[in-house]
Amino acid sequence: MRPGLRYLACLRLSADSGGSTSIEWQRGVIRHHVSSPILSGVLVGEAEDTDVSGSMSPFKRPKLGRWLTTKPDGFDVIIAAKMDRLTRRSTHFNELLEWAERNGKFIVCVEEGFDLSTPQGKMAARMTSVFAEAEWDAIQVRILNGVQSRLENRSWLTGAPPTGYRIKAVEGGRRKILEIDQDFQPCVEEIFTRVREGQSTHRIARDFNMRGVLTWGDHLRKMKGKETKGTQWQSTIINKFLRSSWIPGIYTYKGEAVLDDQGEPVILPEKPLASMDEWADLVDRVKSAPRSLGVESRTRGRSLLAGIARCGECNSPVASLLGSGHTRRDGTKVPGHRYYRCSNRFKGGDCATGLYIRADLLDTWVDQQIRGSVGTWEMLEQADGGPSQVQELQSAKTRLEKLEADFLAGEYDGEGQGDSYRRMHKSLSVKVALLVKHEEERGNLTPKATGRKYGEVWESKDQEDRREFLRTYGVAVWAWREGRDGNEAGFFMDLGDIQVMANELALSCPGGSGEAKSLVISQNLTEKCQRKALEFA
Repeated sequence: MRPGLRYLACLRLSADSGGSTSIEWQRGVIRHHVSSPILSGVLVGEAEDTDVSGSMSPFKRPKLGRWLTTKPDGFDVIIAAKMDRLTRRSTHFNELLEWAERNGKFIVCVEEGFDLSTPQGKMAARMTSVFAEAEWDAIQVRILNGVQSRLENRSWLTGAPPTGYRIKAVEGGRRKILEIDQDFQPCVEEIFTRVREGQSTHRIARDFNMRGVLTWGDHLRKMKGKETKGTQWQSTIINKFLRSSWIPGIYTYKGEAVLDDQGEPVILPEKPLASMDEWADLVDRVKSAPRSLGVESRTRGRSLLAGIARCGECNSPVASLLGSGHTRRDGTKVPGHRYYRCSNRFKGGDCATGLYIRADLLDTWVDQQIRGSVGTWEMLEQADGGPSQVQELQSAKTRLEKLEADFLAGEYDGEGQGDSYRRMHKSLSVKVALLVKHEEERGNLTPKATGRKYGEVWESKDQEDRREFLRTYGVAVWAWREGRDGNEAGFFMDLGDIQVMANELALSCPGGSGEAKSLVISQNLTEKCQRKALEFA
């Protein structure tokens, strides 16, 4: 190697638990080698990649990859303290070596003493890279076996405890497990109970904030004797918690449930916060209601039908606004009424008449019709087998096919790799079978009775929860400024999914028998408005 060349230091600290050497040691070895009298080289930069696995291609590493792809003219030699600091994959090393030859670069591995300017040096380097790859595979096998054994005896691996749990040391501190945090448990149970009662997570969050209930983060800070931050509850926080797989205690890795040898999810806590069935029911209750095409999102209006009611003339969503009110002669301020108005007409659209009606009139009519029609019906819920897992099924099938192809290509011929292959193959095969069964069951779901009446549920809700109830069941309302009686407004309501589920179970509705009839309710509509409403519905 001729003197005076420009050197790029390649530093890497592995994400793996074995075989890593410190960044400072690598830096010292490289600087000592470059500054030797024989080379008298110049260190022009460092590509320091920490927490990066040796299996990653050098061209995809955050720092080294940037040097190779965007600044190849800035150096003559890539230097590393050891070959495994460059890569542990022989294919990646060969790729880097070919790149260096095309671009007139040299590669130096100090500890191995390679001179890659000669054919003998290149051959020795390639052989060493193969041994480095085998060592990396052995490390992975040891790591996987260690994790597997710890999961089998329900040991906690690492990190902060998930919401609702605490870490407990057992067996003289040699092992850690998860158990329910009894201090936070009342908060968890209250969330579960109120969600089952049909209360919205917005309402629960608002109530918790008013009462000063500590969030999980502040609870942990208090338990550690630290000052709390006063973090506020939000509906998104509660929804995320309820959807977390940690409620039934399922251990996940990179977003996927880890399965045992029988293909069942690994349940880490001995006693989780809820059973699988209870968790599925909670997730079902907080899932977002589907938005129909053209329906605006819920507004901040205080009225019952904000984002639900529509103009009967043009089918545009209504906007809710509060009138300014007026002042009497004696100086008394009279507050204004809240109104619904056609958003199309308000924005200068082509709606001929444009709905403009007091909100309390339409809200009261809807309230009365809900109580008087389906209020005495038994409440039904669409049975839910959980969210669709079609994408996860396809991903599992693809990984299983790749695993089998790699095995046939001899990728698992190394020491200890056969057991690793069989374990992964069994786990993936069972997972595919379970996902196929899950999707088949999801396609054969029927509504289920809850033992409560719709009227009872409606009565227990505040206005915000009633609005969410209407949205969840797809109830639609249309109104006209003038109906059959020109002095009064006209109304039309379609009870949406309540009607659909009643028909599926052949329930009787008021005034009928056998299968429920198409349930729509109208008041003071002309024949023309009635036809138009049925078209909208």
